[in-house]
Amino acid sequence: MNHGSRYRIDFPAADRLDRSFVDGLPGIEFRWWEPLARHTTFRVGGPVWCLARPRDEDALESLMKRVRERSIPCVVLGGGSNVLAPDEPWEVLAVQLNLACSGLVVEDLEGGGVQVHAGAGVGLSRLLRCCLRSGLGGLEFLVGIPGSIGGALVMNAGTRDGCMHDVLEWVELMDRGGRRRRLNVSEIPGGYRSMGLPEGWIVLMACLNLRRTPVARAKAAMRDIMKKRRSGQPVEWASAGCVFKNPPSLSAGELIDRAGLKGFRVGDAEVSTKHANWIINRGRATASDILCLIRHIEGEVFRMFGVSLEREIRVLESQPGT
Repeated sequence: MNHGSRYRIDFPAADRLDRSFVDGLPGIEFRWWEPLARHTTFRVGGPVWCLARPRDEDALESLMKRVRERSIPCVVLGGGSNVLAPDEPWEVLAVQLNLACSGLVVEDLEGGGVQVHAGAGVGLSRLLRCCLRSGLGGLEFLVGIPGSIGGALVMNAGTRDGCMHDVLEWVELMDRGGRRRRLNVSEIPGGYRSMGLPEGWIVLMACLNLRRTPVARAKAAMRDIMKKRRSGQPVEWASAGCVFKNPPSLSAGELIDRAGLKGFRVGDAEVSTKHANWIINRGRATASDILCLIRHIEGEVFRMFGVSLEREIRVLESQPGT
């Protein structure tokens, strides 16, 4: 079966993880052995060797150059909304972009158009509030989706009403060595739950094409979408949103429901009774609980319907060295 996205990083040699790594790297906040449970929407995850929060793009560039020089294993965490982090201590550098890539600028264009330049670390809720204040429409499909611009771009977040590729003008990227690159939307394929960006590159900023909309109309539309989400999705619980991609012409949630798995639990991880494609943390779930539940769902759906579900979330897995 196709279990979808996994992200595995080998444990490095101990001499590469000396704290001298930070020497000569100003403008970066470092947190040693920081629990990822504090930084993921599932609220699970053990400590990483170091969590780095660069304060601007120059500091991020310096950090990534150091990472390449020393071959430090690195993962960009973003808003932590679409990942399952491991329970065990993880000898890896996790990088957050919420400080380095926090810009949000509205620009009026000749001819009546409007664009928003949004940093990858900008939360989707902040972006939507900006749209409301500025009377902008076009991003209503993001209402109620957790996370940040960067993650939304990588995953081409959206609903049947639209997706990020629909409003994208260009995206600015940085590779793991600090080199920058800008891609226009015509160079980016876009697809279901994937923007098709170059593998391993970090999203820095995006330019989005929006439209002027009366504030009252935008508020009403967002309020209606949020009301529907609350009635049909367990947004009140810690989760990562939809766990699986919809198979062609099928609904993953419907398949899981038909398999009789709504309410099925492993520890404190539960298949939501509101929406079967959501797994919720009822308070004390571990990553192991959630992963065990994911595998059980995959097995039951394949056994009953012959359908291999593909994961929408990234399962971050550490691999101890020998």
